[in-house]
Amino acid sequence: MNTKELLLSVLMSGPATGYDIKKVLENEVSNLVDVTISNIYPVLNELAAEGLVDCERVEQENRPNKKVYAITEAGRSVCLRALMSEPARHKLRSEFMFILSFVPYLPKARIRELLDQRIAEIEETQASLDVLDEKSVDSRRPSPPGQLFCIGMGRAMLEAERSFIDQNRDWLLKVAPDEAAMKELTTI
Repeated sequence: MNTKELLLSVLMSGPATGYDIKKVLENEVSNLVDVTISNIYPVLNELAAEGLVDCERVEQENRPNKKVYAITEAGRSVCLRALMSEPARHKLRSEFMFILSFVPYLPKARIRELLDQRIAEIEETQASLDVLDEKSVDSRRPSPPGQLFCIGMGRAMLEAERSFIDQNRDWLLKVAPDEAAMKELTTI
């Protein structure tokens, strides 16, 4: 999806400020797709000019005014068309896995370090999914079923990865070169 379609997809859940949209992209959407949006406000202005979002200026006491964006019917149609036509690719890309493919050339200490880092990342991501889950339960506006499905699927994938690492860690360390073999590799 392009930037406009991503912003429209966030607004499908309801009106939001640019700041709110940015937080959803950083905290929720970025867990699912690569998101690097630095030009959120110019794109929101383009969407408004195209009639795909409405923008309401809200005055606040003792604070700067804010703009609240809401998707229009035309914007909803554009977003739904994108969701219906975009290929739903699932990529398995991992620098962690790439580096581990070179186990025969890495010292055991580096392999332990990589595995420990990945487990810490898994635990951190699981904690962020727990927060999303709790927010859905505690919120006045519960998460839509699709989001709950994605949270559950993400949790299942992380648990499977953690289990695989735990079950195969000792084997991987056993096949890694020992210190003497590492000296031979580095002197060649």
